[in-house]
Amino acid sequence: MNVFRLRYITLPLLSVLTAVQLHAESIDDALDGFDDTATPTVEKTTTQKADDEALAGFDDTDETEAAEQTGSMEEDAAISDSGTEESSGAGEEEMPGWLPDGLTGKLTQQLLLAYNSTKPENMLSSLRTTLFLDYEHRFDNGVKVKLNARSFYDGIYDVRAQDYTVQERQSLRSEAELYDAYVEWNINDSLSLKAGRQVVVWGRSDTIRITDVLNPLDFRRPGIVDIEDLRLPVGMLRFDYSIGNWRITPIAILEQRFTKNPPYGSAFNPLPYLPQTGQVIPFPPTQASYHDVTYAVSAGAEYHGWDINLYAAHIYDDHGYIINAKPFVTPTQLHHDKSTMFGTALNLLSGSWLFKTEAAYWRDLRYTYTPEKKMQRIDGLIGVEYTGIADTMISYDIAVRHFIAYDQRLMQENLEENTYQHAFRISTSFFNDTLHVNYLHTRFGLGLDHGGFHRGWVVDDISDAFSAELGFVDYFGGSASFDQVKDEALVFMNFSYSF
Repeated sequence: MNVFRLRYITLPLLSVLTAVQLHAESIDDALDGFDDTATPTVEKTTTQKADDEALAGFDDTDETEAAEQTGSMEEDAAISDSGTEESSGAGEEEMPGWLPDGLTGKLTQQLLLAYNSTKPENMLSSLRTTLFLDYEHRFDNGVKVKLNARSFYDGIYDVRAQDYTVQERQSLRSEAELYDAYVEWNINDSLSLKAGRQVVVWGRSDTIRITDVLNPLDFRRPGIVDIEDLRLPVGMLRFDYSIGNWRITPIAILEQRFTKNPPYGSAFNPLPYLPQTGQVIPFPPTQASYHDVTYAVSAGAEYHGWDINLYAAHIYDDHGYIINAKPFVTPTQLHHDKSTMFGTALNLLSGSWLFKTEAAYWRDLRYTYTPEKKMQRIDGLIGVEYTGIADTMISYDIAVRHFIAYDQRLMQENLEENTYQHAFRISTSFFNDTLHVNYLHTRFGLGLDHGGFHRGWVVDDISDAFSAELGFVDYFGGSASFDQVKDEALVFMNFSYSF
């Protein structure tokens, strides 16, 4: 992003931030003592409590609903070292009288502006209104029921319907979906069961996925939302068995879901053309469906100053490949084969420093209908987090994905023999943890020359019920996919009311 564009993004950002903060303080003074809205509390598992004691100060995020991970810009998700991501429950304070016990919700209005773009998304490109509802109840016998759902409507796809493809309108205009939906039962002090739609997080990185492979992502608007807010819950049957310092977690994956990619014809998935004629390929690929059961297992242990996790999974590869009997004549379909992953994650705590590593070995990967040969890949990550500054977290991760016995035909899928990714993140809070400032910069390529993006955003907790968010996203060219959006810069605003 050049200096001219940076000035026209950051100066309004700082101006609005100052005004919002001054307004927030005046509201708090005027309404002091009148706010009866409950603040959600976080219910932690036994392993999470142990993690907090061993790694106190190094969790830079708080737990939230899995539905908010997929559709809103909140940065309130937490990754448990043991490999689970729980959702926050109802507050202990009395909720408004018009709400049933155990029911909470959030209403969010988003405005998204796009600059330096010649696409239809230029200027105002989103007017999304999102409603999130969450219900949680714990019975006297300790069994907990969790249900939440999200729906959104984006009026821009009606106001400017002629500017968008059918696929864009179908994917981004409106949606209503059930997210977390599970029953949790602590059978005894050592064994618990959790059945239903849920999120299970493996690994430690807040940005790069190496061993975090069990939940697909809502990737329809790349770069705008963190991975923590993108994971899609999947139907699973999960047991947790504790023995000493170790916890063993076998999982049966009952529902097969795949990442939601940008819709056909959008800024992040432009209409492909036949090079010979310039004609648009008429059929976007449809997603093949699968209904069998896949399996995974993890084993993790926490010790003083360090922890280790081991992972294994036999699951459908999320990338997939296209089968089309008659190219450009009959519709294409995206298929997936089962592949196997073995991985590990190791974290070491030393004072204000946390050092983390992840590694994964994949076999039976398939990216194209031809060649028939399946691929093997080794993924690795090293990272560091520093929390020596009050209310501040700074982290840097670097990862590499290496194909064993690389096939040159994978270049057709824009897959290189070695793929590098860097991620730098800084988060800090001000004014008694009511103003949160965040910045993320991620690049691909060993020399940072294969594209990427950076994002800055500010969240102001105006009161217990109201919050405002303002941020920007800017993209860098360097690869075929990022060159398509390198001239595009986005400014987003979210206004939320929690009840």
